[in-house]
Amino acid sequence: MEHISYFKLQAKILLKDYKTRYFNEEKKFYCYHPNHFDIGGLFLYYEYPDQDENFSFTLMNAQHLIAKMVGYDKWEDLIHASESEQELAEFLLNRFRDSQDIQNWEETLSFTGLDRYRTEAAESVLEYARQYYELEEREQIVRLPTDRITVLSGKQRKEALMQFDDEHNPSGLLRTDSVVYCSHCRQSFVFSKSKVIKDKETNLTMVVCKNYPNCKNTYLDLKVLTPTILYGDERMKILEEDIQGRLPHIEIDSKVRCLHCGEEYSYKEAKVVFSPDDHEEHIHCKNYPQCDGLSFDLIKVDD
Repeated sequence: MEHISYFKLQAKILLKDYKTRYFNEEKKFYCYHPNHFDIGGLFLYYEYPDQDENFSFTLMNAQHLIAKMVGYDKWEDLIHASESEQELAEFLLNRFRDSQDIQNWEETLSFTGLDRYRTEAAESVLEYARQYYELEEREQIVRLPTDRITVLSGKQRKEALMQFDDEHNPSGLLRTDSVVYCSHCRQSFVFSKSKVIKDKETNLTMVVCKNYPNCKNTYLDLKVLTPTILYGDERMKILEEDIQGRLPHIEIDSKVRCLHCGEEYSYKEAKVVFSPDDHEEHIHCKNYPQCDGLSFDLIKVDD
């Protein structure tokens, strides 16, 4: 369905929910019996005076409210938005039923800083929204009846854990060899021992505690107990920040020698390790954990 047609349909549904309005004699205020939107909650959130007996709500008002729900000041702004912005608006509107849904999304977006780029980079926000809501759906499958769940094993389980590392753990703080603690069943285990479950109906997978189904915790609830080696962009970011701060005499491609093990190598080969004790990243010798040398143990080797 074309985006604008979809928005118009939602406005009509919103108006239909409004028309369930009735005056509750016992409570002495107007109530609703909506089928789709929590119309009373939305009016309260956006400060609509619906408790006024002279309050009226038209299709035009409904269109205006639909636009406000997805971040626009008025209906005209929404229908004249770019294709990617309208695609994002439709995606969100599919998931907004009450004011709490909207508030949760707005707070999440603000926390990430993406709200500043809503217009300039709607595609990036849409990609983030897809990951955010899919993760929310994945988290819920742990609560489903066990007869609807398949516990993966063998190659399928291994591939799912690898996908977890690639898609849901971008910072690299949680690795398959990390020792983790589950606060629900109070057990520690190597993360690679976690179970991977799959919803038979949606095919969504989720990494859960190794004691599933007796324990309903997901990987989001696990606490990392051991130092974790970082990889990828996060690792390079920490190395470059260390050069700018404590090691201005060293460049990323400089040849260095570790005073502990004596090995020479390029500084960019050093390891970055996240410590759960102080929640800080530390730069270690490339031979960590066999060598416990830190960044201040590295000296630049003259070419």
